[in-house]
Amino acid sequence: MAPSRVHFTVDVQRQLSYAESVFVTGSTQSLGQWDSEGALPLQRLDSNPNRWVGSIETEDDALKFRYFIGYKLFGEVERLIVSAWEAHLIPRHVLIKAEARNGECRKNHIDLFDYYAGRHSCLDGWLQYLEENEILLSIHGKALKFYKSDRRDCKIKVNSLDVRRRSGLNGYVPHSNDEEEEVDDDDEEAPLPSHSATLVSVLSSSSNCKYSPQSEKGVRYNNLCDHLVFRTRSVAVDFLAFFIEIFSEEGKRIGTCYALPSTLQDSSGITSIPFINSSGRPIGQITIEYLFIRNLRIPHPRQLMDTTYAKHWKKRSTIEVGHRGAGNSYTKFAMARENTIHSLNVAAKNGADYVEFDVQLTKDKIAVIYHDFHVLLSVARRTRDGLNVEPASTDYHEMALKDLTLSQLQLLKMDHLAHPEQQGKVSKLTSEIEEETDYLPFPTLIDALHKVDQDVGFNIEVKYPMMQEDGLHECANYFERNDFVDIILADVLSSAPHRRIMFSSFDPDICAMIAIKQNRYPVFFLCVGETQRYARFKDQRCSTSLASVNFACGADLLGVNFNSEDLLNDPRPVMKASELGLVSFVWGEDLDKKEHINYFKRDVGVDGIIYDRIGEEERRQNVFVVEREAKRALNLVTSGESTPQRKASPEREGPTTPSTPFQCIEEEMTSADARDIIQSTPIST
Repeated sequence: MAPSRVHFTVDVQRQLSYAESVFVTGSTQSLGQWDSEGALPLQRLDSNPNRWVGSIETEDDALKFRYFIGYKLFGEVERLIVSAWEAHLIPRHVLIKAEARNGECRKNHIDLFDYYAGRHSCLDGWLQYLEENEILLSIHGKALKFYKSDRRDCKIKVNSLDVRRRSGLNGYVPHSNDEEEEVDDDDEEAPLPSHSATLVSVLSSSSNCKYSPQSEKGVRYNNLCDHLVFRTRSVAVDFLAFFIEIFSEEGKRIGTCYALPSTLQDSSGITSIPFINSSGRPIGQITIEYLFIRNLRIPHPRQLMDTTYAKHWKKRSTIEVGHRGAGNSYTKFAMARENTIHSLNVAAKNGADYVEFDVQLTKDKIAVIYHDFHVLLSVARRTRDGLNVEPASTDYHEMALKDLTLSQLQLLKMDHLAHPEQQGKVSKLTSEIEEETDYLPFPTLIDALHKVDQDVGFNIEVKYPMMQEDGLHECANYFERNDFVDIILADVLSSAPHRRIMFSSFDPDICAMIAIKQNRYPVFFLCVGETQRYARFKDQRCSTSLASVNFACGADLLGVNFNSEDLLNDPRPVMKASELGLVSFVWGEDLDKKEHINYFKRDVGVDGIIYDRIGEEERRQNVFVVEREAKRALNLVTSGESTPQRKASPEREGPTTPSTPFQCIEEEMTSADARDIIQSTPIST
């Protein structure tokens, strides 16, 4: 068969920076086989700056592909950075053998970037390289302090620079006092920058929460009112600097300062920097909260662009999720001990679509499933003659889970934190020696991924301690954030090739890190909002449900998991989430009542609901199993295999669990989806 030439033409309606270009990657070698580094660069048309074109020759009968936007940075070597890519569940598809005419295919077909089969879907690029970092600078609260005045209306601009070069991105040069400066004769401009332009997200505004370029005179900031987050990608963070400018409301520069990431000791924290006026006199200071997100450095399967669920949500009836598996067992006495393999499988047997459980690390850095940050270690007192005293004299010592190894957790006598104070209302945590492994507390995440029914999805809550509004910290001196997240992600990426997975966390920085370190699974932001029942967090991004919606939108997450207590008082955050294209889940104590579950499902219209004792009162069926069986029955009917006398083909007698990632994708795809993809109408030239 002679090769065919496949043409790619795509219109990009978003504003690209001067450094950005459009690429296409796909299932064939000439498109990089889903690896961005081998992708085909497209050329911009002079006659139409929004249109990009390219072509390849291939002997393949069919081809799958995606478009992405990228730019190149140079540190020690040149790197292609993905800034945005198409995240549809099913990639674009062309049947070359059927569509080619005179050796040409798709010659008059024009695509629209991020729009395919009737759906918009686009995802920010993930961190791919060892030297690649994303740096977030947050300015909020009373961040600006002037020594001699109390200004309210200011504007802030953050410019990223490479300290080895006189000019920054786009040829930007910081202002000077018109005095002669010594010029470094060795200062040579590199062909490419080592950092991206700095974008800004205004979390205090739902209309500006998505990252976008800064204006020339910066972004408005008022103390105690606004919340700004600046974002930069760098492949040479040791030489990165931020030049911060503060303007008056009229656009007059008030002061400037430099922030050097290389001088900061930790990957996250808060720093205060003095700024000076044009005469070099200190006039105030700015307080900045920073976060360094590095790439996933623990060995794991290479992340390509063939499969992603990060922005996929199929609209259906409300997904039902088993809280901690079969439910809270220590204070609500669910039938199975919570957060165990047995509890997760009980929920799956009772028809849960997903099961929710909590993951944190032991002292030896093993990801285990448990809810609280602390446990009680029970120690029996001894008398002088060496005999144990009565059990009532047992001492309890509170210990952080992070200070105990997995073997210690499995061997030592443990109790739930509330056990001594409310013995009649709290079941014991400690397992019995004769119990089977699946019934024991502290199962590992890897065990759950392998041993729990593959039909049930996982809602993995990543537990990371936070500062509470009352000044108490949930668990101080915890693991470094990047190390912590990397261990959990590596376990999932290595051990869950076919399972439906979603991540969630109450810590907004953990959510941002999970979203930017991997490109496969969706992330939800867990929020408490207005509450009288739970301790509230100090972080402003968690202060209200609407603030949580803005953060989730800005961080490019799939959705928000709301507290039922807050939504019962005001369901409007769900509507705002929907307006911003976010998925809404709900959790909380109120869901113990059936009428509240029905209210959120029917009246509020949430996409998912997490509650205890799933399937105990009313048996239900896993929605994904129901859909798969319905599709299988439809295939039997349409293929003429509907009569009982006809034996099923060998292909249909195999296991129900899909054997390849693509089969997993196909299960999510309706017949209408398939028709959309095959019959998608090209834009007229």
